[in-house]
Amino acid sequence: MGQNKEQLNKLLDFIDQLAKDKDNAWFVRELGNRYGINNVKPSISADLNTRIEEIYEYCVERVIREQATQFYKDFPITDLTSQLIEDYCRMERYRRQNNFGDFCLAVFQQVENITNWFCLRQKFIDLYVSKRDEDSAFKDKEGNPISTIRELIINTKEKEQYEKRKSLQLKDLFFNEKVRALLYFVFFEEKTTKYTFESKYSELNELYQCRNLNHRGGRRSEYQEDIISNILPHQYLYYLKFTGLLVGYVERISVFMARKETMGTIVNVLPSAVFIKLDNGENLTIDKGKLFYKVRLFAKNDRISIERNRITNEIINVSRIETESKN
Repeated sequence: MGQNKEQLNKLLDFIDQLAKDKDNAWFVRELGNRYGINNVKPSISADLNTRIEEIYEYCVERVIREQATQFYKDFPITDLTSQLIEDYCRMERYRRQNNFGDFCLAVFQQVENITNWFCLRQKFIDLYVSKRDEDSAFKDKEGNPISTIRELIINTKEKEQYEKRKSLQLKDLFFNEKVRALLYFVFFEEKTTKYTFESKYSELNELYQCRNLNHRGGRRSEYQEDIISNILPHQYLYYLKFTGLLVGYVERISVFMARKETMGTIVNVLPSAVFIKLDNGENLTIDKGKLFYKVRLFAKNDRISIERNRITNEIINVSRIETESKN
């Protein structure tokens, strides 16, 4: 015996309410299994399946937004959080739609926003300006510096192009140059090898080249074509690779921004405590926890570096500063 339309509408409204609770995701899936298009009469199958799909999509979108919110929950650049969450949700939506071009663009926009934020901060600009003409940390087999930091960041073999760009401010550099600066000073904190640096940059450059796969107009260079043609046959892997790249980028930058470093000198080492005089005049005593078992092995007058969490001020690490012995 059929039910009247009003009763059925109330039933749909009730299902709507149930579907909004993530604990009822199984119920939505079961609806789809039981009343899929093959099991419903043609006269009502389209409407019912459309409704079920809408409910399912709503639930999935809500779960993804929760994941995005949790992913960026503790990200220290809070003025970017809202936009980063939106781009994360778009990224996951395009992944489910198997839309690789828009997926790459959404991932790239998160990396780009974070990179540009740094390149507009005066502290980062000052750091770049103060060190750009120094010999880089990379050395050849003979131990000689390979290049200046500026040559590392403005990565071109064309002398004319290099000369044109080397006087530009950081904010006016190309994205690939900005991201090389961020990799060197923030991601690796100036401590890496050329191979490791270039490997990480290569991954980011792949994303950089893929961001406009769906963009019409403009010819790609042979260099760009080579990268894209190698990626597209394996794009199912690059969904994972680019997601992992984003996770690593966000994590390393979060760690960098969460730490601050102070210097000091050990003034006394006792069996129960280590006493430190900080360069800013403060006194510090370490007498418990894992760090105590590390610093008690140091000696009086040792110079040390103390690393703290910028947010909680908790000591993360203490390490000895190696100094050259005087003859």
